Amino acid sequence: MIEHIMMQVYVLDALKEFSDKRFEEALKYVDEAQRENILRFHFDADKKRSLAGLLLSYYAIFTGFGLAPKDITFDKNKYGKPFVKDRDDIFYNISHSGNYVVCAIGSSPVGIDVQEHKSADLNIADRFFSKEEKEALALETSEDAKRKLFYDLWSLKEAYIKCIGIGLSKPLNEFGIIKKNGIYKLYEDDAELNDYYFKKYDIAENYSLCACSKDDSFPKNFSQIGYDGIMGLYH
Repeated sequence: MIEHIMMQVYVLDALKEFSDKRFEEALKYVDEAQRENILRFHFDADKKRSLAGLLLSYYAIFTGFGLAPKDITFDKNKYGKPFVKDRDDIFYNISHSGNYVVCAIGSSPVGIDVQEHKSADLNIADRFFSKEEKEALALETSEDAKRKLFYDLWSLKEAYIKCIGIGLSKPLNEFGIIKKNGIYKLYEDDAELNDYYFKKYDIAENYSLCACSKDDSFPKNFSQIGYDGIMGLYH
């Protein structure tokens, strides 16, 4: 019998928690192929985010499903979405940006995305946003509010794309996600769709964190996890 678990969202401040010393220590707990992939990154920050994402995934899967790291084999579908091999009851997704690495896990398809607010040219919304999203952006009068909404919408769209698992083969301007009566709704071809649910979390100033799932069982709050919590899985 497949066990249904409540969705969980984990947040890790990777660059704060993974000092150089801790990075070297934690690197010993992943296999050789994973270690090689992590060390291919040029910048230390990217190496730390990559390792932190892998270890956070193991932690989330163990916490949710009781599966030890040695019993987990990760694979990717043809669009690059990761999944746990031979376990069609486990759904997870990770994302990283800036300092943070985040992970969502549950018993239904899930996508998660974190975005650090940088100096993106907001005019790219003309290419990648739907008509409804561009209209929502146009209503914002201050540049700060416009930038915040831009990144919130971008994070929502990425979470949806990652949830459906087909990557950018689904053009970003083919759909829109708009807040209606306090609830984020998916729109496509001018029609409101109710197959997917969305949740936005306040993670930190100048960051957007959004999740998408086919199951409306989002936790009210995310769980902040640190280095010691994750490594407790191995010690």
